[in-house]
Amino acid sequence: MIRMWIGAMLVAGVLVACSAEEEKVVSSGEIPKELIEVTDREVYVEVLDVPDKHHHDPSNIIQYNGKYYLWYTQHPEVTNGWEGHIRLATSTDGLEWTAQGVAIPVGEKGDIDDKAAITSYVVPNNGNYYLFYTAYGSAAELKGITYAVADTPDGPWMKSGKKLLWPNGNKEEWDGVHIDDTNIIFFDKKWFLYYKGRPFGAEPSETKIGVATSDNLLGPYAKYEKSPVFPGHAFTTWVHRKGVAGFGYGTFWSEDGFHFVKTSDWTPRTVGLYCPENFGTGINNNGVFWGMKVKFPEDRCRYITRMELPILDLSNLKGPEE
Repeated sequence: MIRMWIGAMLVAGVLVACSAEEEKVVSSGEIPKELIEVTDREVYVEVLDVPDKHHHDPSNIIQYNGKYYLWYTQHPEVTNGWEGHIRLATSTDGLEWTAQGVAIPVGEKGDIDDKAAITSYVVPNNGNYYLFYTAYGSAAELKGITYAVADTPDGPWMKSGKKLLWPNGNKEEWDGVHIDDTNIIFFDKKWFLYYKGRPFGAEPSETKIGVATSDNLLGPYAKYEKSPVFPGHAFTTWVHRKGVAGFGYGTFWSEDGFHFVKTSDWTPRTVGLYCPENFGTGINNNGVFWGMKVKFPEDRCRYITRMELPILDLSNLKGPEE
């Protein structure tokens, strides 16, 4: 595979900043140029295209013992989006994938995930692997974030049954009944948990992204009081240079992980990235080169394919700032 190396510079400009209430134009500081010009190219993955099942919500990608690991949600052909479980696929090169079956099943009656276990994100930490996911249970009809733990990404996974970040049931609050779609990074010496929420009765297009932080991976997490921090439904975040970047309803950038500016209208929609620097020092001078994203054909089920982002690959750049 030929990689297209594209240099990146920092530029100043006037871009869109996001607040809890609206988007407005403000004067930004230095914005990584590659986040303004980002686009992708695709590589089809046959095993993740199943005609009678929706494959959705690709996780971040983990490398372990010479293999890449990807978790994803499988929905039935006819779905409201809230039936499903989490499956695993592995690859030695990130191009050819092998389906490995169920990783996180729907829970037993009375469990917090007895309706659905979906939208996974995996973090290696202190010799263990933690799979964060959205639990939907019949008891309270609320959707929140829980986790499972394993010794290796192959599993078996032991569900914690704990409500790590959970809605309070207030239908008037932006995240009062719906907390979903975990993205966790280590940045500025603490864990940033990004999640999406929307109030009762709102459409998916009204979903926004919030953040909570903790000194410990397993919490407790304190919600940032000025959340939401940028608009989006399917989204992802990653450590980029000395800040945080994200895809939501557009491409976004933040120097501190809380205050985001919109750098571009471009977005890959539902995507998971390979970015091991998300769990490192809080600085990423390598950028991101690839991940997996969802395709949305009108005449059949959704499927997952590989995406490449050569303009975000900074690994060939030199110097202390690159």
